[in-house]
Amino acid sequence: MSVWSCTLDSFCEQVASPAPVPSCGATACVTAGLALALLQMAIRKSCDQELGNNALGIAAEVEQLLGVMKAHADNDMRTFGAFIENGATGSSRHSRQHALDITLGSLAAARSCYEGIALAQSAIAKVKKALHCDVVSSALMMYASLSALLINVDTDAANLTPSTHTEELTRTRAELQSQADELLARLRRISPAAIVSDAVELGPLGA
Repeated sequence: MSVWSCTLDSFCEQVASPAPVPSCGATACVTAGLALALLQMAIRKSCDQELGNNALGIAAEVEQLLGVMKAHADNDMRTFGAFIENGATGSSRHSRQHALDITLGSLAAARSCYEGIALAQSAIAKVKKALHCDVVSSALMMYASLSALLINVDTDAANLTPSTHTEELTRTRAELQSQADELLARLRRISPAAIVSDAVELGPLGA
């Protein structure tokens, strides 16, 4: 069953329960999905202005990415659930494969969060000024989800046998966090009135 068929109350109860899923990965993906919906709202509410084809294209990209993010949440439910189940059987070979699956899944979901932040940066100049706070809030939510997913990558990669492949995963993870940090900093410079307090230091949460 898909995460997205649950009510919000049901999902919160499942997250808070002792059950292994949904865990951090699925929760981060759901949060990023809500952030994309918030971004979509800001764009749609600005449609009474002359947005142009570029903004309409951004709206279509946001909608497409939201579908991808929903799939990431369900994928995390499947892969992490399988990892826990196989770990209970003591099958080390299968556990290593499942560890790789959830590591790659978290990395892919984090990359989608990065794409969402990039869309928020592209949209900020296209929406009404009163909605800038919604655009930046959506970017902050996706940044937090990205950082949480990259923490998962760190944890899950520890279950992998060290190799050139795992070294590449580690490099990719570090580069993605750095790129997200830079992108969020640019967004804050574009919209300093977006109610992001200078007193709050937004460092690399996943570093």
